[in-house]
Amino acid sequence: GTRVASPTSAEMTELAVDRSLLDANFGGYRLARDLLIEDQTEAHVLDTPAMDSSAAMGKTLGRIAHLAASRRNQLFDLGILRLDPGHDDCFAFASEGGVFHAVDVPRSIDEPIKVSPINSIPIVAPEDPAEGPRMGPSIARAANSNTFALSTGGGDLSVASEDGTVRGCEPPTFGEDGGRRPFVIESVTHRPGSMALLVWVVSTGAGAAVELFRVTVEESADSKSWTPTGGAVKVAEGTSPPLWCKVATSSSVDEVFVVAMETVEGRSVKAKSGEPVKEWLPQDDEEAEEWIGNPGSAIAPSDGMGMAAWKAFNAEGDSEDEDDDAPRNPFDTDLEDGPLHVLMVSAWSDEVRTTARMPRNKPCAIVHGGAHIGVSHGVHCLTVSVEADGAARHVSTNQALSYVAKGKPNRKFVLATPDGTCAAVVETKRTSFVYRTPAPAPNPPKSGLHQIFDLTEKVGSKLRGLPAGDVAHQNSTEAPVLGARLVCESDDGKGRARLVILTKGLIATQGVRAITKE
Repeated sequence: GTRVASPTSAEMTELAVDRSLLDANFGGYRLARDLLIEDQTEAHVLDTPAMDSSAAMGKTLGRIAHLAASRRNQLFDLGILRLDPGHDDCFAFASEGGVFHAVDVPRSIDEPIKVSPINSIPIVAPEDPAEGPRMGPSIARAANSNTFALSTGGGDLSVASEDGTVRGCEPPTFGEDGGRRPFVIESVTHRPGSMALLVWVVSTGAGAAVELFRVTVEESADSKSWTPTGGAVKVAEGTSPPLWCKVATSSSVDEVFVVAMETVEGRSVKAKSGEPVKEWLPQDDEEAEEWIGNPGSAIAPSDGMGMAAWKAFNAEGDSEDEDDDAPRNPFDTDLEDGPLHVLMVSAWSDEVRTTARMPRNKPCAIVHGGAHIGVSHGVHCLTVSVEADGAARHVSTNQALSYVAKGKPNRKFVLATPDGTCAAVVETKRTSFVYRTPAPAPNPPKSGLHQIFDLTEKVGSKLRGLPAGDVAHQNSTEAPVLGARLVCESDDGKGRARLVILTKGLIATQGVRAITKE
């Protein structure tokens, strides 16, 4: 049967909100016309279209499977390319031709991004893919060796080295029957001759859940292939995929996967007995759009009723705790979602520890850079740092970002920088909203600035000047957004930022101006 590593929570801490980092009198975001740097718009046309894995998922497998596919950021985070002050942040995407491409984003926004293939030989989906919900291709890089683990999403696994050489691996097995399942690679660590992976799979039906597994594989004596060293070990179960995962290493202990996930430690998260799993259908999107509307655009409402609602929203711990029957935007959290936990999963043993708990905070933003996650607290988005011991610490705040993001029913990704000074709400197509505030302490600003980034307007003009052959995917400015990232030039938040957006046919970037205190 499947080995299950049971988490322990002897040293678990609960997130404490630093109220000095919250501004109860924040006045919203004023419209700016010069927040986006005019000459810092870049369009990189892809030779081979990027693969859209969420489109093929459909909405008939229940809420958990649908949201797991819809929320995936298909501009995958590979970590830092070079460990120096001007390092490149590195991301990746899967192309339709079976080749993964690295996207190197230099810290300085004056330098262009670089796109290059990772695997020299295309990875072909298996002829007999594993049965179950397929979440699409995935990739992770071992920070200690520049070795990549790749999957097309059909239950297959391949290993690519730094020079692009690809070697196959026997598919991992899951469950008591030792069967194959489609999985997503979340993180990987590498030792000479062996690798440990953290992967997740989606189960459907009455016990719908996202299950987290540890998989170990070893290299053959001739270094030509890899083989699993046994069945996958289940380490956690929850209601949505991991928000964030990193490998932590120290001289005294083995590598551990540090992961933030909505889960209930110690017991399975099941649908209520006798209650079918709710499906999210197309008409639910329309209903959600009708009821959620747009609360006061990006600025705190000035009318009496609107301001009362704003203050009530701000006074509550979290809007998700409200027990109402209103339908929700498909990207909103649900009352049945598990609370957020930080888990430390040993890469090479069955030890799993639950180190932090955030019972009243829901996922809010993707925070790129370091060990950070963005969670909601009333109207605000808190940046939470995951410390070396797994504890969660509130380090900065994007003022009112949770409120603003919920007013965008077509939002696909909410992004923030670790210092709380820059954020973006990227919609499903074409439009993004960029926000900036000075650092809130010690002198909280009365308001921030925001500007709309229109992909078609900004990038379309650049495409029109290219030869016809290069713009086979010119309509990609209107194509669905597959992934997005927000990268800051400096860790202190005083520098400029760069918004990176992936569609089927191109990667677009936009520079964001450094902000000064008024």
